[in-house]
Amino acid sequence: MLFKFLFKKKKKKLQEQSDQKLDMNNWMNLTKEERLEIDFNEKNKMMRKKKALLKLIREEYLKIKKEK
Repeated sequence: MLFKFLFKKKKKKLQEQSDQKLDMNNWMNLTKEERLEIDFNEKNKMMRKKKALLKLIREEYLKIKKEK
C-alpha cells in the first residue's frame, strides 16, 4: 500500500515536469506582446484571489473578536 502511494506520487511529478516543458516551449513561441498580456491577466487573477482571501480572513477575525 505504501509503495503504491510513493509510485503514484513520482508519476505525478514526472507528468508535471513534462507539462511544464511543453508550456515553456509554447511560451517562447509567443510574441512579446502576447506574453505580456498573458502575464498581466495571470497577475490580475492572483491579486483578485488574494484580495478575496484577505477579505474572508478579516471577516472571520471580526466575528471572533465580536464573540469575545
